[in-house]
Amino acid sequence: MRQILPQAGFGPITLVTRGPDKLDAFATGADGRVYAAAWEPGDAAWRGWWAIDGLEAAPGAPVSAVSRAQDKLDVFVVGIDGHVYGAAWEPGDTVWRGWWRIGELKAPLHAPIAAVSRSADLLDLFVGGLDGGVHTAAWGPGDDAWRGWWRIGDLRAPPGAPVSAVSRAQDKLDVFAVGEDGRVYTAAWEPGDAAWRGWWTVGALQTLPRTPVSAVSRSQDKLDVFAVAGDGRVHTAAWEPGDAAWRGWWPVAQFTAAARAPIAVVSRAADKLDVFAVAPDGAVHTAAWEPGDDAWRGWWPVAGGVAGCAGIGAVSRSADRLDLVVGGADGRVYAAAWAPGDPAWQGWWPVADLVLGITDPGVGEWTRVGDAFRSENSAFSEEAQGMTSNGAAWFLASNGEKTVRKYGPGPTLLAKIAVPQGKAGGHVGAPGWFEGQVYVPVQGPHGVAVMPDDLSSQAFRPVATDQDLFAWCDVNPLNGRLYTTIYDHYSDADHIVFAYDRETLERRPEDDLRLGPSPIHFDRIQGGVFTRRGRLILSRSGPNGVFCFSAVNGHCFGGIHLGDFGSSGSEVEGVTVRDWQFGGVSASVHVLELDNDIDSGDDCYLHSYHVPEPERL
Repeated sequence: MRQILPQAGFGPITLVTRGPDKLDAFATGADGRVYAAAWEPGDAAWRGWWAIDGLEAAPGAPVSAVSRAQDKLDVFVVGIDGHVYGAAWEPGDTVWRGWWRIGELKAPLHAPIAAVSRSADLLDLFVGGLDGGVHTAAWGPGDDAWRGWWRIGDLRAPPGAPVSAVSRAQDKLDVFAVGEDGRVYTAAWEPGDAAWRGWWTVGALQTLPRTPVSAVSRSQDKLDVFAVAGDGRVHTAAWEPGDAAWRGWWPVAQFTAAARAPIAVVSRAADKLDVFAVAPDGAVHTAAWEPGDDAWRGWWPVAGGVAGCAGIGAVSRSADRLDLVVGGADGRVYAAAWAPGDPAWQGWWPVADLVLGITDPGVGEWTRVGDAFRSENSAFSEEAQGMTSNGAAWFLASNGEKTVRKYGPGPTLLAKIAVPQGKAGGHVGAPGWFEGQVYVPVQGPHGVAVMPDDLSSQAFRPVATDQDLFAWCDVNPLNGRLYTTIYDHYSDADHIVFAYDRETLERRPEDDLRLGPSPIHFDRIQGGVFTRRGRLILSRSGPNGVFCFSAVNGHCFGGIHLGDFGSSGSEVEGVTVRDWQFGGVSASVHVLELDNDIDSGDDCYLHSYHVPEPERL
């Protein structure tokens, strides 16, 4: 496999205890496989990492783990197809069982799943769906399959928003999430309820949508929640029986975290709380509270601090003991521990040899191997702007004809639809495809025409903007947001891909993707496509080129000049990804060239590029 680049982004490491003093950790590797490691007393070091085979997820996808009874483990993750999957292990198993698909719900590929066991051998799951709702499913002994998914109330949250779930007493459930308005909300269920109750706001805290809310029950029927506020301070609120409303939010001592940073919280004994967070410099810090304290104590660096680049996994494996795992800047997983009598935290120790991140796609090695599509001097090749694909057909957007055309299996025209806003004088740009819908950007009026991929209908969603946006658009499957860029006039500090709600076209700046420095000048952006394994490929004209970035954090893998393909009128437009074959040679990246002819109609050519190890693109 190619070099793994931790700086391109990786996901959190999950830690769970399935019995006294037993620890299990889980993470998604650069190859999309879920890996497990374990430790128990007597082990000189962590054992693992072992792959839980049979499923591919997006690199960095969060893994959820729960122990529903002593020595039983269940893990959950969103697969590369957007469905939720589960696997299980118990004593006597020589390998993990699963993966089983859980219902029909689809979620963004990086959606975290909250898993909780409210009593022995009962499981409940919670996830933010593509529709912006919070959904739940349940399983218990005797069930042939999972029941659900049911939507909880009408809360509107970002697609794949973090959901926290806790059982504060047997068979009672409380869930928490931040809505689109940046407020913290909660809902509850207990036996006898015909439906979930809520959502209620938790105090007046204002934060950014998609901020994780961490919840814990420190003793029966008591709840404490933690979140990073808009000012970067860690805040907490509390509830217990008899309270007419939530109390708080109070700042947890003096500490500033990164925006939307996850806060790990553990109750290591009745009414004792320990919280953990990563500081802006990457060091892990902790604070503590117990009865009798007038205020929170801390924040102290854990074992001198480690460069943490992902969420912290924290558990109490027995009374008053604490264990942590975190991903370091080098992509390796490290552990630390504390027990009564320790003068300070112990660690950090490496957890086996797993390296997390995203593989380098080797942009400089992409080579042109043929043309998957071409048209010359036709009405639709005139000002052709881009092509996208659903894996089975091509969709060509023409600004000359003001149409979208569907082709397959080769040059056969299957369907065609006009774009009325284009006919009225708007510019039809390079389209994207996501979950059965084609998204066609239009400039003047600005907005996106959305149509099913049989091209049977369409709806136009306008955008109010005075910027030169929407030359292209595509949906990032990691978070379900629609993105575009300004066409021209970028400075080195302005490499921003702008986020929108794909259903309403409401601007969502908190989900913008800021791109790292690129080897060729970043402007005249004509097209873009997100891959399901975490890449963003952008195309430019004048001169022609392509860039490849991490869709997780904007790290630049590289960029290459494409040349003019032998034509003085050559202008690169959109870019897309699809498996294609040329005499046994695979092609994965496809760039549409518009050959601007002055004396005759324009020509368009879909130039196809071989990518080494395309299964990791």
